[in-house]
This record gives sequence, structure tokens and C-alpha cells, in this order.
Amino acid sequence: MRLRSAFKAIAASFAMLALADISAAGAFTPGNLVVVRVGDGSAALTSAATVVFLDEYTPSGTLVQTLALPTTTSGAQLRFTNNGTATSEGFITLSSDGLYLVHGGYDAAPGTAAVSGTTSAANPRVVARWDLAGNLDTSTGLTDAHSAGNIRSVASDGTSFWTAGSNASVRYAAALGATTTTQLATTPTNCRVVGIEGGQLYVSNASGAFQGVSTVGTGLPTTSGQTITLLPGFPTTSGPSSYDYFFADASTLYVADDRTSTSGGIQKWTLSAGTWTLQYTLNPVGAGCRGITGVVNAGVATLFATTTASNANTLVTVTDTGAGSTFTTIAATGTNTALRGVRFIPGGCTVDSDGDLTPDCTDGCPNDANKIAPGICGCGVSDADTDGDGTADCIDGCPADAYKIAPGQCGCGVADTDSDGDGTADCNDGCP
Repeated sequence: MRLRSAFKAIAASFAMLALADISAAGAFTPGNLVVVRVGDGSAALTSAATVVFLDEYTPSGTLVQTLALPTTTSGAQLRFTNNGTATSEGFITLSSDGLYLVHGGYDAAPGTAAVSGTTSAANPRVVARWDLAGNLDTSTGLTDAHSAGNIRSVASDGTSFWTAGSNASVRYAAALGATTTTQLATTPTNCRVVGIEGGQLYVSNASGAFQGVSTVGTGLPTTSGQTITLLPGFPTTSGPSSYDYFFADASTLYVADDRTSTSGGIQKWTLSAGTWTLQYTLNPVGAGCRGITGVVNAGVATLFATTTASNANTLVTVTDTGAGSTFTTIAATGTNTALRGVRFIPGGCTVDSDGDLTPDCTDGCPNDANKIAPGICGCGVSDADTDGDGTADCIDGCPADAYKIAPGQCGCGVADTDSDGDGTADCNDGCP
């Protein structure tokens, strides 16, 4: 979208705020980036409630449009602000159905002191949900979630929401407009970025024995009593400071580490034989990273990240060609503003119905998590060859007999040998 058109769309969206419950803005452009920004530059950032914007950039760093979150209530639509100096807030995620962008904040007026310390009864924790046409909904105000603490991130499957914060661990809200939640787990209580990949709920931590990315229960849990389990291979002692993460595929995971030493930046982890191993860390010269997103082309990941400065930080990119890959700054904020989370705006190939990390548009079996092509037996049926005879069980008349693919004269498990060559198998020949 041209800049002039973007400004017109923004102006129109502000006008609509006064007329409708749900605000509308310029549609997002597939392939661009959306970044959460706190502050408008007019005053120093503090721990008070601060205005929030979404900035849309091209991958080369050209600003396309800026969308403001509401600071007044309109019908069912709530205010939305973030703590100005809490760098652990403001992460944005893409719903697993590829239709929405979601992030968390507070139903609090700008200037509300120490907003993260307020109770959720007084200042509900709000889910902002954007569709790809730029329509915003802030009707989900949670009165029992992350009270007196930060709401840091939100994940969604397109219908329900999962939140993470500095207390109360990971929580579940059933639907748009919900006011109450279910706490899914009790340990750890201090969580960072919650996300969904391949039909599984994940969360990042840097607390106690949880120093990396973990699964939350199995699949997308909705009830209490879940267990948060650190991915095998990630450290259990303090050191790394993991925030956002990007699965390039099922066995390659990039994790943003906000340490400002050379240990911080973007960690590359790979999975082999059930264990994750740190391959190397890409460091943007003296800065760590917090938000991260990426895209993979021909097996090579190009990553985009927000750096760690709490004020006037940058949006950087790096193409992972190895441990020596270098970063390029593509956008920077002004004084008294800060960039938080970042996500790609999806194109037409994002929905992954079966959660196998292969989008439906390239998945030959979009509803079969175990196959991406029909194979011999078709979608929904395994191509397993139990007896190893080269014939899949689905077309093998004797799937447990490596010597036969049909029962023959003697049946499965018994050879059709005809020792005397009289045309009658030994199993039926009284004089074999």
C-alpha cells in the first residue's frame, strides 16, 4: 500500500471509532511485517499505561501504515494500553488458522500509574484481535488473569485464546468477549511468550529450571492440571533469557535471547533423536533480541527481530547462512518509543489444518497429520509395511508375512511349497 493511501486508511479508521464498536483500518499486506510499538514520542516512557500502535513495514523497512489501539471505551470495545517500560510485554502472534494477529494489554487509560501492578478486576487484561483486513476487536477483557502482574503475550487458534504473564502461568479463555479464564498449569508461574505450532501449545520462560521453550500439556489444552515441559536439551539453569521464538520447521527452532552480551541475539536449535541442540547464536553487535519472526525460502531462514533497548530500539533482519551471518537494521524508532513484538502478515498459504507444519496449500493430505502426500494407501491410511516385504499393509493380503502378499493355498504364515511338483502345495498334499 502506498504511504498516502495508508494515511487515508488510518484517518478513516479513527473516524469509525466514534461510530462503531469494532474499529477498522487499512488492510494488512501479505508478506509485510507488523510490529507492536509503545509510545508516541511525546513523553518519556514510564511504567504507566502507554499508548500502543501497530506499525506495518515492508521487509526492506519501508513504513506502510500505523494503526492506533483505542484509548477510550466504545460500546463493548475496551481501551488498550501497555506498560511503557516493561520490555517483557507487547508480543504479538499469528493465530494458528492464519486469520488473526493477537496481543495483550490493559483496559486502562494512558497515564495509569504502574499499570502492571493493578488488579485485573480494576483494569482487565485485554486481548487485541486483528483480522487481516485491519479490523480490531478489544472486547475480550479478562478480570481474573495476571492480576497485579504483566500480561505478556496471547496465542489463538482463531476461536479461543491462551495468555502468558509474569504470574498465574498460562491461562485459557474460551472465546472472543470472554471475561474469565482457566489457569492451565502452576509451574512455572512466570511465563513469557505463548504460541501455537503444529497444533501444540508452547511457552517460553527464563525462570528456575525452565530456561527456554516448553510444551504446555498436549495439543491445545483447556483445563487445569496441565504440565509445562521444557523441550529436551534446553538448559535447566539460569543463563539464557528466552523470549519469542520461530519454528522454521519441525526440527529447527530460532529463539530470541535478550542478553546484551555476545551470548544474546538469536539462538538456532535443531532437533535430532528427540533432543534439541544449540547450534550457534547470531548476535546483532552488542544487543540481544526479544521479538522474532521469519520466513523460509529454499531451506534458508530469513529472520526479523526487535532488539533489546527499552527505548528507541530497532527492527533488524538476518539471513541464516551460518554462524557468521550478519544483521541489517531496517527500521528504528524515535525517542520515547519502543518496538516490542513482530510478526509476518501471512499470504494465502498459511492454514495448517492437521498441524503437521505443512500448509494446506502444499499438503497433499491436509487433514492427515502423518502424511503430506497420498502415497500408496491414500490420505488417512498409513503406508506402513509391517513385514518389510515392500508391499504396504493396505494392499498386502498377508501384512505380517514377509514371504507372501496373498494367502495362496496355505494361508498367511504358511509357505505354498510344492516339494514333489505335483501342483498341490505340501500343506494340502497327503504325500508331499
